[in-house]
Amino acid sequence: KNIVFNMEGPYPLKLGAKTALIHTACDVVAMGAKPKFAMNAIQAENEEEIKMAVDGLKKQSIGLDIPIIGGNTQTVKELKSCICIAVFGELITDKVIRDGNAKEGNILIMLGHPVEGDIGERIYKAKNKFDTYLEIVKNIDVHACKDASRGGWLCNLLEMLVKAKKGVEIFSIPYPRATRYLGTYIISVNEENVKDVLDIALKNRCPAVTFGKIKEELGLTIGNREYINEEKMKELIKNFPYKF
Repeated sequence: KNIVFNMEGPYPLKLGAKTALIHTACDVVAMGAKPKFAMNAIQAENEEEIKMAVDGLKKQSIGLDIPIIGGNTQTVKELKSCICIAVFGELITDKVIRDGNAKEGNILIMLGHPVEGDIGERIYKAKNKFDTYLEIVKNIDVHACKDASRGGWLCNLLEMLVKAKKGVEIFSIPYPRATRYLGTYIISVNEENVKDVLDIALKNRCPAVTFGKIKEELGLTIGNREYINEEKMKELIKNFPYKF
């Protein structure tokens, strides 16, 4: 009852060698769990590719303190080189934090550095975000959390809203390119908890930007402009493939 897991991939081999474990662990941590171990599956063309993949995964494993306890490696010539990862974690509280549980009046906070750069930079930025977020979860009631990954922060926020059947008023821009992969967290907390979140983020030197407020009325506004009205939001909710 207190174990969560996530599997990601296949990643192209070179990309996976520097980010597969980082990215797969991201959703486990977002649910409020500390990663305990991982398993991998590697498809490579030759021994040189295997070494590259294993070296990259080893660096991620050590840097994030997530042991890779086993997996499978193969070289099938007809297949493209790739990596899959599964990460298993243990909840640090008595609940799973879901991405669709934002409440009316919650404040949205973008947490963490954009996860980019060489493998060392990516590990540092991801670990900083993971540690900061789990400390927040231990001390504050986080209602919802979503990884701002594929699709960017605006598309991932929209998914949060559709699942929660809520609207949002965006009052600042956490990152100028709304559709870029960031690897940061969008978290939803009570307004009275915002200062406590910022205190923890400051202590950990982790970027944190408040940028929106959840509202009961459906729609999405930025500044004075309504980009998605109530009718369009209802249509998105109706046609969304995932149902609770």
